[in-house]
Amino acid sequence: MHDYQRIPAKPIAPNDDTNLRWSENALRKRLLSGEYEQDLEDELYRHLPSDRREAWGVTDMSSNPMEQVTRQLSVLYHENPIVTNSEDISELVSRDGYMTKSGIWSMMQRVQQLTLGIRETIVRIDVSPKGTRTEGIIYRVVTPDFVYIESSEDNPEIPLYYQELRLRYDETNREYSWVADIMDIRDEKNPKFYLRKVQPNGELGEDVSSIFMEKPMLGNDYPFRDKQNRPYLPIVIYHAQKTGKLWNSFDCQTLISGSLSSMVLFSFWLHVVRDCSWVQRYATNVFVSGLTQNSLDEPARRSSISTDPSSILIFQQDPDINTQPVIGQFEAGADPEKLLQAVASYEYRVAVSAGISPSELTRTSSDPRSGYSLSVSRQGQRESSRSYAPVFRLADEELCQKTAMLCNRFLGTSLPEFGYRVSYQALEYSPEEKEAIRRDVIEKLSSSLISPIDAIRQLNPDMDEEEARQTLLRIRREKAEFL
Repeated sequence: MHDYQRIPAKPIAPNDDTNLRWSENALRKRLLSGEYEQDLEDELYRHLPSDRREAWGVTDMSSNPMEQVTRQLSVLYHENPIVTNSEDISELVSRDGYMTKSGIWSMMQRVQQLTLGIRETIVRIDVSPKGTRTEGIIYRVVTPDFVYIESSEDNPEIPLYYQELRLRYDETNREYSWVADIMDIRDEKNPKFYLRKVQPNGELGEDVSSIFMEKPMLGNDYPFRDKQNRPYLPIVIYHAQKTGKLWNSFDCQTLISGSLSSMVLFSFWLHVVRDCSWVQRYATNVFVSGLTQNSLDEPARRSSISTDPSSILIFQQDPDINTQPVIGQFEAGADPEKLLQAVASYEYRVAVSAGISPSELTRTSSDPRSGYSLSVSRQGQRESSRSYAPVFRLADEELCQKTAMLCNRFLGTSLPEFGYRVSYQALEYSPEEKEAIRRDVIEKLSSSLISPIDAIRQLNPDMDEEEARQTLLRIRREKAEFL
């Protein structure tokens, strides 16, 4: 039985720059995966002294513009992309193909959201050889806060050295330890794949390849090679934007900071509704019986008593004061409705900072005061998909190529290893939008303002010219055969 209480702390990164990047990557991942309660607490204490923080009570985690925006923009894989090649690739992409059975395109919806938020995400490809119970291709999502990479000096986007931090369980010693999976192809004639223990200070320790796999795979034993026997790394790095750099981890900082501040403001709104949305009573020359003394060991001491609308408070006159006691009331501490409008406007501003056009950012509720329903319009999602398609297509086509290489080497296939083309399916148009587009294309085509190829491409924006030509030829053939 595994002892989960003895899991060691995650080691630090190999250098200071990577340590800063890991910290930023991890924060963004927590914001996207719902594990940010402690981050919100830390942000609240940045804004408030301890006594005010205690008075606010529980936090409100319902507002997270970063998660809402990235999730709604991640629609590139709402349907499986169309993968084509001039050669037969049915073993890869048919209903029973290795990529289809792996569920990669369903996984890619999450990969896109992580990529838009963290700015980079890695998909690692592995294979279970023939004869094993789980024969086929396996894809694993790796976030950058566990990865150290060195790349080519001439092309920084091409990784040559990959080091992934993984928590592994040693069955012999019955303990968990942090292990680095290392793949190194900087020297193409002597590529390496081996495992090393990682010390708490980030330094690499003993070689543990023989514990978790048979032996280190060095030189000719390196397993990841194409048909020409050239080594490669079985990973694909997805970028939110092509920058010419390996990492772009600190981009869109306004969305991260604004999301945390939005959570603070909604926590304040919750505090106002719960504790300050009624008239405030006061008394002079008297004190309330039954007060509880709080935080006696801290400088910020206070007295309190729990009440509700059915409570009866007993006031006692201060025996040291002879003047007449006075009891009165102030107006409510804040107007929850106006405060919600102000906070929702701030949340809206944060979402716009992510690059969404204000005209495409709407609210699902008809009540404009609703602060919990940020929604990107369908047109905004379509425009976003078109802008992200080129950079994601580069990674998806690399994913297809490397998957084919693994299939050929370990699963006995004869798939082409290059020449893949990935096309994405646009979000469905409404009936009114379809009719308007169809009418516009027909009118232009009948007036000879566009060619048939242009018409096909307007109806299918992700097609290139050659695909449009092949589609027209197929339509002509099928019309001649069946009509």
